[in-house]
Amino acid sequence: MQTLELTRIRNITLANPTTATQLPLKHAVHLAYLDGLRGAAAFYVVLFHAGVGFTSADLPLLARNARRLLTFGHCAVAIFIVLSGYCLMLPVARAEGRLNGGFGRYIGRRAWRILPPYYVILLASLLLLWAVPVLQTPSGTIWDDTSPAFEAGPIASHLLLLHNLVPAWATRINGPLWSVATEWQIYFFFPLLLLPVWRRFGALPTVLLAFFVGCAPIWLAPLSASRWVPWYLGLFALGMCAAATGFSQRSAERALLERLPWRLVTSALLVCCLLGMTVFVKVWFRFIPLSDALLGLTTAALLVHYTECSRAGVKPWFLRLLESRVLVGLGRFSYSLYLSHLPVVALCYFALRPAALSPQGEFLGMLATSVPASLIVALAFYWLVERHFVGRQAAPAKKPD
Repeated sequence: MQTLELTRIRNITLANPTTATQLPLKHAVHLAYLDGLRGAAAFYVVLFHAGVGFTSADLPLLARNARRLLTFGHCAVAIFIVLSGYCLMLPVARAEGRLNGGFGRYIGRRAWRILPPYYVILLASLLLLWAVPVLQTPSGTIWDDTSPAFEAGPIASHLLLLHNLVPAWATRINGPLWSVATEWQIYFFFPLLLLPVWRRFGALPTVLLAFFVGCAPIWLAPLSASRWVPWYLGLFALGMCAAATGFSQRSAERALLERLPWRLVTSALLVCCLLGMTVFVKVWFRFIPLSDALLGLTTAALLVHYTECSRAGVKPWFLRLLESRVLVGLGRFSYSLYLSHLPVVALCYFALRPAALSPQGEFLGMLATSVPASLIVALAFYWLVERHFVGRQAAPAKKPD
């Protein structure tokens, strides 16, 4: 009965453009394609590390082109940040700018949601490095960035979620954990800076300020700050404003939603991204802050457009794909997959290395072994650890985790 009621509320919300803000805030809004997009991004990161981080580019033409398609792992992380801003802003937009429970309750909810799984993976990664000595030997792969792990600086900075601020420590122990620290720091900017600016001045000033604050460290200390990826603050703000555009009843957001041809805008931005990743790929990787900004804007526009499609009952093929059972299921344990996959991929690499495979055999072998192994380990970790921190201590209008 409870499931049927939640389904009824969800369908009403997506069928009526004003219902999402008129429903009592105790009813959470759940957009399935957000889970699907999150799951697809996490899966791509696994493919990136398995197919690029541990293999050689010296491949036959077909395999080399397949490998090139997997080189945009950083883009998947950028999409995560936009999604984070969208999901955290969604209940605030429905509440017309009110952060339910204030700053203390908000940061407590975020800590409860992301920190316990993070610390468990951090400890497990250290134990694995200690128990399997071969993991600390040079390999000429991306895994080399994780060592030396057993030093005071990397361990202390990871415990404090500050390791992303020191380039030498950012990818120690377990490389993908750098972005958890980045996102944790962004969480403090949301209620203390971005939300007050949005309440008073609206979406555009919020995004501009976020990018200005995020890019300032690059101007002041370009060599070290570029490793912090501080411009992710702007991507987070883009996600915020996408949620506000889709769900706020303020006149400025309603005008933005109704006057812009979101399908056309999204299509044009997608074309720009595709051109950047193919024809102008060297420029894409050379100017990462600009590439990330374009990708973030495209993701934000896509979120607004697909929310409108869902309300209108229109299902483009890509939206149907994102709402598929497989991708939505992946999305539910995507955080576990992101946290845990790199040590699993490394173990598969070291297990395959004695076979002395050809570059093509190594590429195919890594994909065939490490990807399913990563999924199995992540699903197990989700059921053993992460799921206990999903939905607990949540606000009445919680984000769709």
